[in-house]
Amino acid sequence: MAYLLASWLILQMVDVVFPFFELPDTLGKPILITLAIGFPVAIILAWVFELTPDGIVQEKNLDRSKVSGSFGARWMDQAIKVTLVIAVALLLVDKFVLQSDSQVSFAADDVEIQHSVAVLPFTNMSGKAENEYFSDGMTETLLHLLAQIPNLKVAARTSAFAFKGKNIDIREIAESLGVGHVLEGSVQRSGDRVRITAQLIDARNGYHVWSETYDRDVEDIFVVQDEIAGSVANALQLQILGVDANGGAAVKGIGTNDTGAYELYLKALEQKNIGSYSSLPRAEGLFKEVLVRDPDFLEARLDLAATYQMEQSTGILSVENAEVRIEPLVQQVLQRAPDNLRAQGIMATLGFQRALRVAGPGSQEVADAGTALRSIAEQAESDPSLFVEMANVEQAAGKNEEALEWLNRGLAIDPMSAILYWRRGLLLLGALNRPVQAEMSFAMGRELAPEWTAVYFSSGIGAMAEGRYADGVAWYYQAMALDPQDHELPASIATFFYQFGLIEEADSMRARAESIAPQEPFTRSVILQSQIYSGNHERVVRIAEQMLRDRVDNRRGNSFNIALVGFVDSMLELGRGDAIVPVFESMYPGISTPNYVISGANDFTVRFFLVLVWAHMGNFDAVNAVIDSIEEYADRGLPGWRDNNYAMVNVSIARGDNEAAIDYALKDLERPFSKNLNWQLQYQKAAWLKPVLKDERVARRLEELNAEAKKAGVEVRAMLATMQEEMT
Repeated sequence: MAYLLASWLILQMVDVVFPFFELPDTLGKPILITLAIGFPVAIILAWVFELTPDGIVQEKNLDRSKVSGSFGARWMDQAIKVTLVIAVALLLVDKFVLQSDSQVSFAADDVEIQHSVAVLPFTNMSGKAENEYFSDGMTETLLHLLAQIPNLKVAARTSAFAFKGKNIDIREIAESLGVGHVLEGSVQRSGDRVRITAQLIDARNGYHVWSETYDRDVEDIFVVQDEIAGSVANALQLQILGVDANGGAAVKGIGTNDTGAYELYLKALEQKNIGSYSSLPRAEGLFKEVLVRDPDFLEARLDLAATYQMEQSTGILSVENAEVRIEPLVQQVLQRAPDNLRAQGIMATLGFQRALRVAGPGSQEVADAGTALRSIAEQAESDPSLFVEMANVEQAAGKNEEALEWLNRGLAIDPMSAILYWRRGLLLLGALNRPVQAEMSFAMGRELAPEWTAVYFSSGIGAMAEGRYADGVAWYYQAMALDPQDHELPASIATFFYQFGLIEEADSMRARAESIAPQEPFTRSVILQSQIYSGNHERVVRIAEQMLRDRVDNRRGNSFNIALVGFVDSMLELGRGDAIVPVFESMYPGISTPNYVISGANDFTVRFFLVLVWAHMGNFDAVNAVIDSIEEYADRGLPGWRDNNYAMVNVSIARGDNEAAIDYALKDLERPFSKNLNWQLQYQKAAWLKPVLKDERVARRLEELNAEAKKAGVEVRAMLATMQEEMT
């Protein structure tokens, strides 16, 4: 009995004291095991020994006539009393001291949750799918209106729309979104008449805080929206925020009184939110129609600017073409509404991206642009695009964990954002090298946005990085099926097929990309690769030189760079090394002179390739005149570049140190094939690296990579055959 009491007391102390001193829970397990093992030992000892006034005596030697029968009982009584006193003390400490902090924290969280609302997509009750944009638009507008109420947290659009069409309990939705109230409703439209029903629900108990039904003409839609938003605002402010309806915040409408412009705007939003190659140009056209009808519709201007941003990120527009469209639109908004945070955020994002391209990630220009963007992101907490961009700011500074914090912070505000999960997955897969966690993020992105190609493509990248090549290609095919107009998907697949030696399959994918968008940078890049892998140097020179003269957008860090690799390699193989400098001088006047000022990533790369050409031709005087300035630029703008073994291979070759180049190459080639898919372009299609290729160890490793490429090709080809059988 005493042992059980003591054990119970020890476990109570563990339960109370461990959390207070922040001791790990894992320490409690061995204590419990030890007490359990000790129990049978205590039983045996109690059977063999007896407690007496003279101490512990072995049972067989005990003279019971000399021992008071009540001694053990009295000792037990005292032990129980002491144990109970200690137990009560522990319970009081736990209740009134240790739990007080957690209760205060909970109370604070509870207040924040109660001061929050989610606007769920209004249900289209019209019986016509073409009216879906109208019911979604009602939701969009109410989100815009309610977001203006001070001290009220409104769940982000992406998170709210994640529950569209799903039959899930309101309380579960509220818990997922971290809100205390939910606004839901329906829209039934018939011709020019519309019936809108809305109800505000307290998620704690499922009770209605407020509800109303409106029957109006479509021409009165703005009045209805204002009525709903005003009623909800009053209910929230009065019952939740404790503000009198008359003293509450006034909300402003979406920005137009033209019903026709508003309907076009809703249709444009629908296409923009799909975000595909086919939908974005439609959204662009619709937003332009809106602005023709109502030039003062500022939100439409910003959404058109955001559409251009999306077209640039998907490859529909080049960076330069996107910027010349975006900046005037946003400046027009800022002239009329200088405090518009969304407009400020777009301009700050453009400034950061431009600084990154021109000055390099480690430059002071990028740091200053990042500071400006951070200031806006801290104010506009409901815009997930700014959290994504802040992750880019931190990564540019080499702060990958901080980048992850921004994305996690964004997910705390917008927990159903596929974009945030996708960007988080890329960070975990690449810079942080956590492939399992990356796939979990991609999986969440696929679940939240099952028709968005980016998360499927990124899942393919993750599978490739882990050496699951057939799985990777399968993900790419799924993405291509979702957005058949996206030329970059077949172009990307073709690139992998060339790397695996699947020439016939690669040519088929290249032809598909070429038929969709022959002049786009990524398509031109894969056309060039088809000639590089076939060794057709004359054709490579013609294609690559034209790409360089056109200064093709360096999509995914490849198009411009591969053009440089192909041009220089083929010119050297054809014995025309002397002609390279005049060609580059015609594109970038003065680039071969010692005092040339590098003004961006492209001319930096071209200047470095000139150094490689001079080194290959033995002109080390020319190399020495410019290489220091190249390295100084890289040190200033590209932090950590000296840790890149392949970069150091080329620097060593340029300086004429072939032995160092070989050592760096061996380190670089130690990486597994899954991390080294560009090995042919980087080594075997780089004529200036021939001194490195002569080393037996390098040559042997390249043969091993070639064998792995063939093995991967067999695996992928078998998967394609199975896929074809399933389709027939």
